[in-house]
Amino acid sequence: MSERTKRSTATEWSVPERRLAAIFVADIAGYSKAMHADESGAMRALQATRRIVDRLISARSGRIANTAGDSVLAEFARVTDAVACALAIQRTLAEAEGDAGRFRLRIGIHIGDVMVHEGDLFGDGVNIAARLQSAAEPGALRLSEAAYLHVRGLPDLRFIDLGPQRLKNIARPVRVYAVPPPDGRTSRLARARRAVRPALAVAAALVAAGLAFAWPPTGAPERAEEPRPRLSLVVLPLANQSGDTEQDYLAEQLAEDLAADLARAPGTFVIAHGTAQSYKGRPVEPRAVGRELGVRYVVQGSLRQSAEQVRFAVQLTDAETGAAIWADRYDGARADLAAAQDALVAQVGRALGVRLLEAATQARAGHPADAVDLVMRGQALLNRPFARENHAGARPLFERALALDPGNTHARLGLAEVLVDGVLNGWTTERAGDLERAEQAVASVLQGDPTHPFAHYLRGETLRARARYAEALAAFDRVLTLNPSFARAHAYRGLIHIFLGRAAETERDVAAAIRLSPKDPLLGAWLARDGLAKLHLGRDEEAIAPLRRAAAVNPLFDFPHLYLACAFARLGREAEARTSLAEFLRLRPGYTIARYRSLTSTDPTFLAQRERIYDGLRRAGLPER
Repeated sequence: MSERTKRSTATEWSVPERRLAAIFVADIAGYSKAMHADESGAMRALQATRRIVDRLISARSGRIANTAGDSVLAEFARVTDAVACALAIQRTLAEAEGDAGRFRLRIGIHIGDVMVHEGDLFGDGVNIAARLQSAAEPGALRLSEAAYLHVRGLPDLRFIDLGPQRLKNIARPVRVYAVPPPDGRTSRLARARRAVRPALAVAAALVAAGLAFAWPPTGAPERAEEPRPRLSLVVLPLANQSGDTEQDYLAEQLAEDLAADLARAPGTFVIAHGTAQSYKGRPVEPRAVGRELGVRYVVQGSLRQSAEQVRFAVQLTDAETGAAIWADRYDGARADLAAAQDALVAQVGRALGVRLLEAATQARAGHPADAVDLVMRGQALLNRPFARENHAGARPLFERALALDPGNTHARLGLAEVLVDGVLNGWTTERAGDLERAEQAVASVLQGDPTHPFAHYLRGETLRARARYAEALAAFDRVLTLNPSFARAHAYRGLIHIFLGRAAETERDVAAAIRLSPKDPLLGAWLARDGLAKLHLGRDEEAIAPLRRAAAVNPLFDFPHLYLACAFARLGREAEARTSLAEFLRLRPGYTIARYRSLTSTDPTFLAQRERIYDGLRRAGLPER
């Protein structure tokens, strides 16, 4: 869990309560990998783990403030209770068998001032605890110095002083203390029993059958290399080319954040940052790294800083062939380093995610398709420039994936995206049925995970399709509370502002989306929204530049041509207006002003501004009906 999951937009705040608390943040190690390998098994193990965690938190008078699938945020009145609870959890999981013994937790504890809003916790105290958690080893615990001072006298508890540590977005270094994973006799025996039991069972069966055997067997053939997960990768340490070793921490943080960002992508398995760090300062050959770690792709990069700029260069390599698949570079302003970090990670993460999915889909061409393959292919189509043809091709892929695996979350959301986009763009003749089906798919995902950002984003889109714009805006705000770097939520919040009569606010949101994902497949749609907002405000000349860029970025997207026809007509540039309108009608034949009127709102400011659009479309020659 990162501090990004704890941010909230200012519009949701009243006057939060403040209090001092011992803050406990826990996260399951290896959960994403387990979900990739066996979703149903991982879910059973998650539920068994959560039952243990919830019970022990309650037993120590703790209060769970927030859960996000595989993460837990809780508060305690005393640090001693928080630490005792953490140790009890780690020991119980280490000794457990079956599903409950499958996972280990990373836990961070800090004591500090927190803000409480609707039961949830916010503030720097939460951020520090979350950063401590992410740095802990599986099964271990990390404390800030502030928390350590409350428990340093506890008997039979070993602390390791790690010294001052730089934590992302925390201004001052924090002295950190580690409590290693439990290594008591009971835990060792439990681990030994679990490790030895399968071998003893095999040995007993062989003895019962009267077969002689050697242990270990001699002359055994070399074990074949296990198949690598389809979307598996490692983000290697970034090379700091700034000439200043004190800036190594920034390169490390960017690599860690990029790995975390990529791990959120559906079906992606990312090697833990701690393991990736073992390659720091070593010459690496991507194919060797791929064999050692069992991954298909290797991400390498470098960081260079000047007085005014941070440059992040990145390359994606196929670890099986050694071929470089993609490379690019991204620049951020040096003045606001924290903002530059978030923006750079979001930009690179989005671009890498698109390229990675494209490469994996091509690599699987010709193989028998299972549900994961079908979802990957559908998502690869949706990552292409926004167009009816791509959505039409993706829909049957998601439907086939659901037929094979009805509980596949990514297939549900992929189908919901296709359906709601079809409704919003007039691509379907089954508007009511498709919209209801999309809503049901989104609701089923949110029931299992109420904090799923993409599900909340699609909920906002379904609300927009029903012209419930205030609720849609709240849904997009919720997305950005969960993930402030979700570029699409910024862009479509900008569109909602138009329908709420606040077109002047659109440019800011669209700019935020483009800053986070400047090469996004949806860039043409975002630029078109910016141009539309300017038309609503009567800034016809200013609208032309973003609309022309939108048409150039995605020639298959029709609305930029319609808006250009409106702008040219209102400026008296009749020939250009007719040319733009002709291109629009080529892409969307039979369109009329009456159909455009259906995309409406009851807001009086919107209705007054929309008259400018109707006027421009009439002048350009678009038929009324």
